[in-house]
Amino acid sequence: MRKFTGILCLVLIGGSAGCTTTPEVSQYEAALRQATTCEDVLDAVQEDAIAKVELELESFVNQEYYTRWGGPVAFDDVLEGGSGGAAGSAPPTADGAGAPTGFSDTNRQVGDVDEADIVKVGADGLKLYVIRGNGFHEFDSWPASQLSKVADLEIEGGAIEMFVEGDRAVVFSNAYGVEALDDGDLCQGYYGGGPEPALADIDGYYFCGRSFVKITVIDLSGETPVAVREVYVDGWYTSSRRHGSIVRAVVQSSMQRPGTVPYLYDFVYNGEAYPETREAEILLARAWAVKATEAIRATALKDWVPVWGERVDGEIQEQPVQCSDFYSPAPGLTNYGLTQIVGLDIESDSDTQITSILGQASQVYANGQAMVLTQPDWTFFERGVNSDRTAVHRFAVSFDQQRTPYQGSGFVQGIVNDQFSIDERGGIIRIATTRTTWPDRDTSGVAPDVWIPPTTDNLVSTLRLAGNALELAGSTPPLAEGERIFSARFIGDLAYIVTFRQVDPLFAIDLSNPESPKVLGELKIPGFSDYMHPLGDDHLLTIGRDVDEQTQRDNGTALQIFDVSDPVNPMLAHKALVGEGYSEANHNHKAFNFYADTEIAGDGLLAFPFVSYEGNFSSTLELWDVSAKDGFAPRGAVDHSDLLLDDCGGIGYPVDEFYYQCGYQPQITRGVFISGDDQDFIYSISHGGVRVHDVDDLTTPVATATY
Repeated sequence: MRKFTGILCLVLIGGSAGCTTTPEVSQYEAALRQATTCEDVLDAVQEDAIAKVELELESFVNQEYYTRWGGPVAFDDVLEGGSGGAAGSAPPTADGAGAPTGFSDTNRQVGDVDEADIVKVGADGLKLYVIRGNGFHEFDSWPASQLSKVADLEIEGGAIEMFVEGDRAVVFSNAYGVEALDDGDLCQGYYGGGPEPALADIDGYYFCGRSFVKITVIDLSGETPVAVREVYVDGWYTSSRRHGSIVRAVVQSSMQRPGTVPYLYDFVYNGEAYPETREAEILLARAWAVKATEAIRATALKDWVPVWGERVDGEIQEQPVQCSDFYSPAPGLTNYGLTQIVGLDIESDSDTQITSILGQASQVYANGQAMVLTQPDWTFFERGVNSDRTAVHRFAVSFDQQRTPYQGSGFVQGIVNDQFSIDERGGIIRIATTRTTWPDRDTSGVAPDVWIPPTTDNLVSTLRLAGNALELAGSTPPLAEGERIFSARFIGDLAYIVTFRQVDPLFAIDLSNPESPKVLGELKIPGFSDYMHPLGDDHLLTIGRDVDEQTQRDNGTALQIFDVSDPVNPMLAHKALVGEGYSEANHNHKAFNFYADTEIAGDGLLAFPFVSYEGNFSSTLELWDVSAKDGFAPRGAVDHSDLLLDDCGGIGYPVDEFYYQCGYQPQITRGVFISGDDQDFIYSISHGGVRVHDVDDLTTPVATATY
């Protein structure tokens, strides 16, 4: 195991701290080790689990929290308390007449790397595809006046997101009760031991089975969509990217330790008798560590790794673990779990390739050459430091092969907010983080019963690949102490970050020299921006919240345009208050659709769903004219409140009661633009159906189609 040096000071209840030794930490500790055999995989998993046992024991022994009888309780108990959206061009039809001339695409972070969504437009603009519940729905979308649903395909489980490329679609869904791959082994703890019940014998809601991400490849070339491939991966869906016909899904699996490995608190506090002294408690904890280590060494690979399978000749067949693409960091550096990058070519029957990384990833970024995963290191207290950090892993991707080989890893201080806080340019990874630091007992100088809150600041760091290490090239000084990052965007050699506590500082940062990132300018205004979108070369279009600087009252959703033509002096050029309510675009960039006027840089139409809290609950698709020069002008809104289906048992609730009684069926989720013959149409999609309007007349629908 690693050597320990230095001092660890844990923040305690009432502000006191307990000090232990500090592990040496370097960028190279983040580097992943590749397994060559399944025996290597088992060794790596066991070493990691044993390291976690040792860290848990060390934390338990060294903590100084106080129980009911005056001894400490465990520390971890306290801890647990773009370019998308621009107009695309469609190829002409055979006769060259009547085809759409352009349409909007899913709003993407990187232009040539597609991101999955719940709505997709076919490559020629003639088709619209929507997933809803367990249904995949195909619509004829052009001509706009002839909008109609033409086909459905039932998807196993709940559909999450999808891709459409040419005559193929890929749908990701959550599937449960996949008996061919689930032998009920996870039910042992839930049922309190004893014989494990067969899945078919379990009545009612099934809590203890495995959750699978199902990947369904669909052929769209015929009259009706047909599923041609079905892959099941144990875990839950995190994100995905498409490079041409190559689709990569990032799947997380809990990978909990087997039931034969006892838990510390179940062992020490077993419900029969509690230790009466601190010494007895520690003695039991040390005995637990011995038992747990012995149990871990007795496990087999199947006790740990998630299962996966594929439907072959109508039957789901379990597939072997791909041990040669299994990677692990130094033991004990990540939490329990496994991240899997599942790669497949949707245009061929070539084998699925799975790259596995020990530990769970939080954010995913991809461009045309690399996929970057970040893993928060939640063990920083146990490691002996007083601030958080994140491991960053780089994998190579391509447009012609589905394998995702590992390249290198490193650390950055702090935690990553979202995918837009990560970028790569010229081989340099740029990453924005919020760092939380807990006070050191030796320097606090206050009584043990005084709570000392942690502090926050923000950094933009650069990493360069050297061998299998992502070495820290440079970093800004700490920015905006006491605040955290709400949004970030990297454009060329510039980074823009927005932090918030009471006001909204927009920082412009020069990254042209990776070794010396430089803050060029800063602008402070009330509120904050959740998402930033490039508007031409010199402006940023944002959606966020308007917050009163004095009272901290949230006034609702706000649109803003920032002039960043002079990064040293960024300025707020325009602002518009949408109203009291919330948009999915506040937290999901795929709901933000800016349809650019390709002839006038910085001009276009913006569509986004909006839920209003003013008066009665309402859900609309908002449409705004946007101009870097002239600002914002609302065009109007589209409503779907009349599109009530029979999903609520056929009960005809009034519209103002329907949302409460039946959920949000008419809630609008997306807007899509399709153009032709100098005429633009906006297609609004809700859980009730699809409706199309001429953008110059939002009062009279051109056509409506329901599911």
